[in-house]
Amino acid sequence: MMASESTNLKDLHFIQMRGSSTVMKLMQHIGMRYMDEHPHIRIPLLAGGTAMGYKSALDGTTNIGMASGQMPPNIQIWAHKYKYKIEEVTIATDGLVAIVNPANPINELTLDQLHDIFTGSITNWNALGKYSGPINVVSHDPQLGTYEPWKRQVTGNDHITLKAKVITGIHSLMQEISTDPFAIGWVGTTFLRKEKVKPLAINGVLPTYQAIKQHEYPIRNDLQLLVAPNAHKEVKEFIAYCLDVNKGQAMIKELGLVPVAGK
Repeated sequence: MMASESTNLKDLHFIQMRGSSTVMKLMQHIGMRYMDEHPHIRIPLLAGGTAMGYKSALDGTTNIGMASGQMPPNIQIWAHKYKYKIEEVTIATDGLVAIVNPANPINELTLDQLHDIFTGSITNWNALGKYSGPINVVSHDPQLGTYEPWKRQVTGNDHITLKAKVITGIHSLMQEISTDPFAIGWVGTTFLRKEKVKPLAINGVLPTYQAIKQHEYPIRNDLQLLVAPNAHKEVKEFIAYCLDVNKGQAMIKELGLVPVAGK
């Protein structure tokens, strides 16, 4: 990302961010506005997934990690071993949406039905309505941020079916769902493209802004920035900007996500 104004290189301060592509989408907007307002700051962004956001924030290889889910268990063990610590700052809430091919006539499922689909207990659409064919479950890679909150809220202590097709990116997910009339997967509302896939209501509730804000929609996910306890002044000022009701939080709301302040 580059600001519109030129600044002497020796006067620049860099705030590197790495991790979740979901959070990075927000940071592209907030960071550009911030650099316009603070021409001595540059904010390079790098994707890599939530796990990478946690790891790089913990080991100090980035200034701010980006996460769309909780710390993966293997990284928790690693951080505990080396006594690494970070602060997790929630900046927004997203909804996680069950999506199917537009040819699928089913418009809603219960959370229990969703559990049975993703654990492999229900394997044919004819168990759920006037539609017949094998249910082809599409799962995110466990290293991606939305895997953990989806598993925790949908399958609980049970495993996602081993028959699920595992994908590693949003483009691959959309391609899979939009070309397979029997597929089902999930995506954060940030990346929902209704022209390609159909979102399902869960327990009769669609993942609208108000439904997520009022906690009526049951599958939600916190979006976080990860910082070291001893982060330098420029990092703390940017975090404060993201939490400012009239700055970052207002932009988050404009982008269709639920801010944590000024709701």
